Amino acid sequence: MKIRNLTYRSIILTLFSISFFLVLSFRDADQNDSMVSEIEDFIKVHKISENVLIITMGYDAITAIATQKGIVVVDAGISNSLTEKYKKVIEREFDRNDFAYLINTHSHPDHIGGNQVFSNAIIVGHENCLSEISNQWKDPEKIKPRLLKIVEEYDSELKNCEPGSDEWKSVFCQKVRYQSAYNDLLDGQVITNPNVTFTDSLSIFMGDATFNLIYFGKAHSNSDIFIHIPEAKILMSGDLFFPGGRPSVYEVSEKDAQRWVYVMDWIKNRDDEIDIIIGGHGQIMDKKDLEAFNKSIILKKLELVTK
Repeated sequence: MKIRNLTYRSIILTLFSISFFLVLSFRDADQNDSMVSEIEDFIKVHKISENVLIITMGYDAITAIATQKGIVVVDAGISNSLTEKYKKVIEREFDRNDFAYLINTHSHPDHIGGNQVFSNAIIVGHENCLSEISNQWKDPEKIKPRLLKIVEEYDSELKNCEPGSDEWKSVFCQKVRYQSAYNDLLDGQVITNPNVTFTDSLSIFMGDATFNLIYFGKAHSNSDIFIHIPEAKILMSGDLFFPGGRPSVYEVSEKDAQRWVYVMDWIKNRDDEIDIIIGGHGQIMDKKDLEAFNKSIILKKLELVTK
């Protein structure tokens, strides 16, 4: 009789445990679904024109240009998982999926992290991208704890934000970006390099749009380029500067600064073919921002020359 009671009790406890586990599983699934839904809600589409879109999720941003010969994407965001979502948005908005080129404005992880999503397209970047990407990703195991620490910091910061506030939304998007990059590494992400590189300049003709790429010299990275699309009167500046012309430039040599002056003159000669400047994180700027950046760069050049 005692054995029967014990067996009966064991069965009840087992059933309870299973039920409890299922409840937790469904709860976690609901939370995951909610998180996915929230991420989708934060993906924004900015229509510059009928053929030009900027897709953003917080500081993540990629630009897509529909041309006669296919879609050209500029930059690929921080992670494969997020960029897969952006790709679907582009396909929906343009009602086509003929991705022809992906252009990396420079080699930093938040601009090349999603390259693999466009691996069927031709991926273009400055030749220095290859060595920079190799150095950045030579030991993924060292990257994981750094990303996890950033995620934990944003998670902690979220707890001090009022839910739904602008601050909360900003921190949430940052957490999602770095969590997605961390998850990519856990899934064995393979970094996809540009398969077409150039040294000085390169032009890509796409029928109704021309993409003129020019190397800026060492600045925000050692692989920064400008992308000029004269037909759309657009200049894409990567992370070289922010609104107000504030440069994002690190320590450089006089030789690099001379390169800056050459490129800025190249841009100035095309002034009539530029109305909009698109920054590497989705910032929409104009000629005043470009002029302010040009002045700051020239001053930097003079500082280097007089040393």
